[in-house]
Amino acid sequence: MAQLGVCAWIYGDAPLEQTLARIAAAGYDGVEIPGEPNSFDPASVRRALANTGLAPLGLTASCMVPATRRDLAHPDPAIRADAIGYLVACLRFAAEIGAPLTQMLPSGETRLAPIATRAEEWAWSVDAMQGAAREAERLAVKISIEPLNRYEVYLVTNADEALAYTAAVGSPRVGMTLDLFHAHLEEPDIRKAILKAGPQLLHVHVADTNRQGLGRGHLDVASCLGALQSIGYNGSVVLEVVPPGPNPFQSIKDARSAEVLDGYIRESIAVLRHRCANAHRVLDA
Repeated sequence: MAQLGVCAWIYGDAPLEQTLARIAAAGYDGVEIPGEPNSFDPASVRRALANTGLAPLGLTASCMVPATRRDLAHPDPAIRADAIGYLVACLRFAAEIGAPLTQMLPSGETRLAPIATRAEEWAWSVDAMQGAAREAERLAVKISIEPLNRYEVYLVTNADEALAYTAAVGSPRVGMTLDLFHAHLEEPDIRKAILKAGPQLLHVHVADTNRQGLGRGHLDVASCLGALQSIGYNGSVVLEVVPPGPNPFQSIKDARSAEVLDGYIRESIAVLRHRCANAHRVLDA
């Protein structure tokens, strides 16, 4: 069974130790740490992980623009250099805390159109990723690029584009994440997207189709888990949910949000444990 985890960023600015305690109390195996190397002391993170028994499953990149300059596809080479620097810092932080991978977006999040041409920005992003991949190879950490839906990014939005991108980068240290919330908006068939990704699939994010806990929308969890089992997936399945309300990029919306999230993660692990145990029944569906 894949390791099950939760993205820590969904609990907002709460102290990391508190967030890890909530995730551990719900019965998860591990956690995805926010990709903010300057905000955390690696030794403190290792202690917090040890105290809760959670495994570090990866880092969540934050590439919001223009709030940050973390855009590998930007026409300005200075901005691309800043994005590479950010990714390299994440890779080093991941290595220090024992996380197997860090995620990264091929272009800035919330930028929905090219500034130059798509072909130029694709080439710039691939070249930048190849530079970061050399550091990933040195550190023995992987980079997992994540396609987001068309309402959040433009350059890589689905599994086909992600696979084309990783093929262009051409590094054994670069693969892809499939986020099932984004996939339900972009993939004609999520199960087929998983099968197509095959060994390039390093990491999985999961939420129901309304970005809430599993069982609150119409995601076919059993089919998705069956597809993961059929490709021999041995990465993590990490819950990335947010409470209802405005601003999908801000999870903590009011005083009740953390309590709502506690409910979502408890509900979701029950669904995942049950469906993982029965995934073999849908392998040939």
